Amino acid sequence: MIRFFGQPKYALNDPKTLIGYEFLLREWHGDHWQVPSDFSQYLAADIVDLLDQTLAVLPKDLPLLSFNLDQAQFVDPAFEQALADLHLKRPVHLVVELTEHDDHVSIDALSDAASKYVASGLRVCVDDVGTGANTRALVEALAPYANEYKFALQNFRAVGTTKEALPLLKFWRDLATAQHKVFALEGVEDQNDLDIVAEYAPDVLQGYFYGKPALIDVA
Repeated sequence: MIRFFGQPKYALNDPKTLIGYEFLLREWHGDHWQVPSDFSQYLAADIVDLLDQTLAVLPKDLPLLSFNLDQAQFVDPAFEQALADLHLKRPVHLVVELTEHDDHVSIDALSDAASKYVASGLRVCVDDVGTGANTRALVEALAPYANEYKFALQNFRAVGTTKEALPLLKFWRDLATAQHKVFALEGVEDQNDLDIVAEYAPDVLQGYFYGKPALIDVA
């Protein structure tokens, strides 16, 4: 059994108004939910059907509802078609986040897939910019189609502190501003993090400070 957990999203200047969720896929294992050991075991039809069920139980006016696809899933025609069909059925504000995991898919193939999602009415976010496969070169290739860049503080906290990540945060914030992209920041864990990053004026904020991922019940 699989379900989506939702992590809430908020705006910097309005921390009390929920603006959306990031949907994180979890599978039931014995007596607990866990991150799937192999995302590829689930068909596009199964994941998109669950996405449809999940969207059905949420307010229809939330402006930012996102979910993750790895590279191999992102270029899979089955996902492209299923998500296009879902958008026709349920035209909500849905964002496809391309994760940083490297499946050795070419930049040209990823760019072509991004263009198809946008043509279907979906939005594209480059997740965890500057990490893993989501390099500057890939970001630039997807720039004509992506409307959002997301920076993950937690990826850099593992080898340093929030303050040590600030030069990179500034770089990606400046690039997002120059290219007129939404700039999202995840990994805000406490008030100290928020105080440090506030001057960079992220458009969207996520992290345990705002809420941990929680099961979205579609039963």
